[in-house]
Amino acid sequence: MTEQMKTGITELDEILNGGIPKGSSILLSGSCGTGKTILAEQFLFYGAKEYDEIGIYISLSEPRDKIIANLEPFKFYDPKLIEDDKIKILDITQDARLINLEPLTVSGIINMVSSIIRDSGAQRVTLDSITAICNSLESERNIREFIFELGLQLGYLDCTTIFISEVPPMKFQYSVYGVEEFIADGVILLMEHEDKGDLIRTLQVVKMRGVNHSRNKQILQITENGIVLKPMFEL
Repeated sequence: MTEQMKTGITELDEILNGGIPKGSSILLSGSCGTGKTILAEQFLFYGAKEYDEIGIYISLSEPRDKIIANLEPFKFYDPKLIEDDKIKILDITQDARLINLEPLTVSGIINMVSSIIRDSGAQRVTLDSITAICNSLESERNIREFIFELGLQLGYLDCTTIFISEVPPMKFQYSVYGVEEFIADGVILLMEHEDKGDLIRTLQVVKMRGVNHSRNKQILQITENGIVLKPMFEL
């Protein structure tokens, strides 16, 4: 029987019949403002608070101080979890500059990410974003090599990983390069739909290996408690 990890989002756990399968790599795709970062952060803090699981947020797009400042309005945020090293928020590009390492090669990124996860003993990991890494690798060959090697290496580590993927707005696609979804065990797609001049956020579980899940689209609302989902017909 597949062991599952609750996300901390009640409705999403119900859709997944219990949560994300332990050890999975999940592609969380969406355009700017759809709630990707909040969902991934809520997943980490819930695991640390409820199950004493170490979580790591590895950023390639925002500095650590800005990430923490954006977390402060949410009730699931607990600074003590960061103080106690239950949650680690890392700016990988800044850390690489501090130790004079050039990470923006396939082997450099893979080694750095793997070492961070292994040394911390993290059970929950967020990589924000896989798109930012791919954009730095210059050639399609390097991008494909990186994605497949990353998937292989994560398979050796006992962690559950969320990859954030940035995609253009209003388009039904999971990734920029069309490769990321093939290494992922699951794909969760966040989108926006215009309704009478308003933008409505939605969430849809496209695939999740090992889980008999619903593929129905849900309304996604961002509240002070984090993400809440509602069926489309309740809109």
